[in-house]
Amino acid sequence: MSPPGLPDHPGDLRLALNWFHTWFGLFLGGLLFVIFWMGTLAVFDREIDRWMMPATRLSTPPPVSADALLPALGDHARTARSWRMILPDSRTPVAEVQIRPASGDFIRHFVDPATLRIVPEPGTFGGTRFFYPYHFRLNVGATGLWLCAFAAVVMMALCISGIIIHRRIFADFFTLRILRKPLRTVLDLHNLSGVLTLPFLLVISFTGVAIFTFAYLPTAQAILFDRDPAATAAGYFSRPPAGRPGGPLVSLELLRDKAAVHWAGERPKYVQLIHPGDANAYVEIRRPSAGTVSYSTEVIWYDAASGEFLVASPVTATRRFYDFIYGIHLVQFDHWPLRWLYFLSGLAGCLLIATGLLFWVQSRRKQHEKLGLHGVRVAEAASVAVTTGLLIASLGFLIANRLLPVGLEGRAAMEVWIFHGVWAAAFLHAGIRGRVAWREQAWMIAAGSLIAVLLNAVTTGQGLPFSLMGGFWPVLGVDLFLLASAAVAALSANALRKGRTG
Repeated sequence: MSPPGLPDHPGDLRLALNWFHTWFGLFLGGLLFVIFWMGTLAVFDREIDRWMMPATRLSTPPPVSADALLPALGDHARTARSWRMILPDSRTPVAEVQIRPASGDFIRHFVDPATLRIVPEPGTFGGTRFFYPYHFRLNVGATGLWLCAFAAVVMMALCISGIIIHRRIFADFFTLRILRKPLRTVLDLHNLSGVLTLPFLLVISFTGVAIFTFAYLPTAQAILFDRDPAATAAGYFSRPPAGRPGGPLVSLELLRDKAAVHWAGERPKYVQLIHPGDANAYVEIRRPSAGTVSYSTEVIWYDAASGEFLVASPVTATRRFYDFIYGIHLVQFDHWPLRWLYFLSGLAGCLLIATGLLFWVQSRRKQHEKLGLHGVRVAEAASVAVTTGLLIASLGFLIANRLLPVGLEGRAAMEVWIFHGVWAAAFLHAGIRGRVAWREQAWMIAAGSLIAVLLNAVTTGQGLPFSLMGGFWPVLGVDLFLLASAAVAALSANALRKGRTG
């Protein structure tokens, strides 16, 4: 007899897991595709920023000091509640200053490190502030965070259940029957992409859940950190303003040098001043992480007037473990082969989800039509909308970025509205057109990709030849990916027309 609550026969367990894999995959497949697609784009979020922010397309940045950036703060240098500087690096050729005024809206400027002039307002959220946060918040704040966490847990369970119910899954890894029945081809692609990306899917899902436990499992995180109390001190140093004027600001470059010596590593690029102009003003410097897999949360604080060392965040086993899993998920380290591996694995994960949805629709179409049911039609419209429809919406976001006038008030928010509007239109199109929507939306992706590349060349004068000759690799990379997407989408649409896969 099996233990209480478990099936008596292995076949019963496989049947139960098959039910779970099918129905949870169907109902959460769309959400998972959104998370994976946006997360995949976020791997190259800063490169997408360069494509969407032409004014920030600068050559390799020259060395620039934090002190030299102070004039970019203007009058806010002593009147703001706080301000910070993020110095350029190999992926971001512009410096950035962020100001939190005593009253009014948050201010953000990019600065050309060669001329120290403020770059014109880009008027877009770009990849860093749209694609990246969308993949874990869905543009709906805490609710999106919870939904993504639940989806990540289900994704881990789907991976495990997929291994159990497909007894020949690893043998099927070497089987891809393109020229046989379309349904068999879809299933082979599903199995192939699942086995190929299995370690990546498990790791990325687990780390995605683990790094946000403070939001949805605060008690569990409290238990963990209670065993290592010193770890909780990281990031929590503060002191209130004294309410009286302070002395002149110490050299920020001196503090960067001190921090680099303290950590025996590269010079930090993140510097923040809290309570500017106040006697209790202090400087916060964060440790850089580009050279390691871990995303360091180590911080050091200095008195802003004297440069005196105040405190450094403790380095504990708990904190190191958290930084490591945080870094594995964020992939902010400078390792291009590994970054490309993440990107390709993310695309394979998208293929896994899309083929799973397509297989369910195709395998039940005739049965539902015979019984007069409409479930397949609804599921197909939703599947089209969250896969090809999402890709079309992403292209709409890029195209809107090139078409909307620079300097237009509310331009960044308008791009987001256009993204969701195009996505809604794709959903409507899928509901109206039914089965042929797959093919038609594939052609839309091909056309949209080519339009985006063309618009980049026309509106900026920086087409493929310019990017190649000038060494603007981020822009060139985005353009080439768009061209590759157009080719894949056109081939897919042609295959769908001939009836080989749909």
